[in-house]
Amino acid sequence: MARRAPILGITGLVLILFGLLSHYFTYNPLEGFFSFGWYSLLHLAAGIACLVWYFMSGSASLGQFVQQRSTRYGVNAALYSVFFIAVVAMLNFLGVRYHHRTDVSAQGVNSISEQSREVVKKLDEDVEIDAFVDGGSDPVLEELFDAYAYHTDRLKVRFIDPQVHPELAQEAGISQVPTLRIKQGDRSTLVNATDEQSITNGIHRVTTRKRKKIYFVEGHGEPAIDDSKSADGFGMFATDLRNQNYLVDKLFLAEIDAIPEDADVVVTAAGPKEYFPREIALLEQYMRKGGHVLMLLEPRRGAKLAELASRFGVKAGNDVIVDQQLRLFQGVTLGLDRSVQPATSPPKGIVVKTLASTARTSWAETDLDRLFRSSEAQLDDADLKGPVPVGVAASAFAKDIGGEGDGEFEMAVYGDVQLATNKYWHQLYNDSLVLSTIGWLAGEQELISIGPRAVRASRAHLTPAQARTVFYLSVLIIPEVILLCGIAVWWRRSSL
Repeated sequence: MARRAPILGITGLVLILFGLLSHYFTYNPLEGFFSFGWYSLLHLAAGIACLVWYFMSGSASLGQFVQQRSTRYGVNAALYSVFFIAVVAMLNFLGVRYHHRTDVSAQGVNSISEQSREVVKKLDEDVEIDAFVDGGSDPVLEELFDAYAYHTDRLKVRFIDPQVHPELAQEAGISQVPTLRIKQGDRSTLVNATDEQSITNGIHRVTTRKRKKIYFVEGHGEPAIDDSKSADGFGMFATDLRNQNYLVDKLFLAEIDAIPEDADVVVTAAGPKEYFPREIALLEQYMRKGGHVLMLLEPRRGAKLAELASRFGVKAGNDVIVDQQLRLFQGVTLGLDRSVQPATSPPKGIVVKTLASTARTSWAETDLDRLFRSSEAQLDDADLKGPVPVGVAASAFAKDIGGEGDGEFEMAVYGDVQLATNKYWHQLYNDSLVLSTIGWLAGEQELISIGPRAVRASRAHLTPAQARTVFYLSVLIIPEVILLCGIAVWWRRSSL
């Protein structure tokens, strides 16, 4: 027993060490440093018992214990362990301070979009975000803010439980959860969604001093921007523009002498009624001065708008898109749009590019009488074979097209009005396409195609009890058992 007694002393020191480590990592500051948990107390008591047993065995005094070879080996092992822990801690500190994230997921769900990065990188002042959520915690939202924090240190996020702090919720005007209050200086906004698109647009809203204004021309039977219920309204289109910090208003050309000076983008859509020559003249005057116009055409509608577009290098065909790709229970499908393509010889100074095209299996049918009379379509030599351009962008310096100043004219033309209506707004990424186009026309490319994080990485959300179990097993129990087994094996070999 005397020969094997020193292992009790080493074991006692190990138990005391892990008892103290457990207390350091798990104590509650609100209860005080000397409030020990059951794990720490058990190890401290067992460690002290082992040391008392060792010294009461009469095999050694404290001085002899310190001078023994086994003690020196144990101290060396402890020092090496402390050094190893210090190295790991230093590497962890450097990793936190100088870390690099790489998102290898297929959908990029663990990082923010390029447009969001552009918005937060431009922050020159701190943006405060108070997240009012149930229980004061939201793991998914916390993960999203971590992705933002990787690209900027200007976001100051605070999670608040409105049940615990009702005075803060009342001060912020919170009526529902979850709600984010985003604030910079004296500018603030409330966001009721917690997806990336809503957060980025909220940040952009409070950091942008000048809000761009979008005018929708009315008076020709166009879809109404205040109609969010019917299938043919522009209500969802207008709502998403407002959510992206734009001002949206109507424009009745018959009652004005010029397009308003604060018009950053003018949206025109082909309706049942034709534009008057004076209205076309107002639009052309605005465009030649460096205006920005989104033009939505339709088959057999908007002849005057199509004529106006042709003056700026865009050719709108008198046709209808037909797709011969067979679909179950549908057969050959008939499109709702007309072809729109760059002119063969655009006016000097104007650059024209194709934005969108149809599939190769489609064509632009020019025999409209037969098509609408008998619903028959056949690819002829006069038809335009697919892929057929259905969206075009044109730009030029105002001074090169008869205007004055250093402004730049920009125009986007699509051969379809329906893609921006409520019925089709969220289909086939129509909303992203149209909002991206508005962003380009308004000079706010950082907001182009900011989509929500639709796919999440698979994660296991642990309860507090499960998290404690994982901590004790991985950080304390398993390393402790390995160390004690190593000491036992070492002592066994040294005593042979």
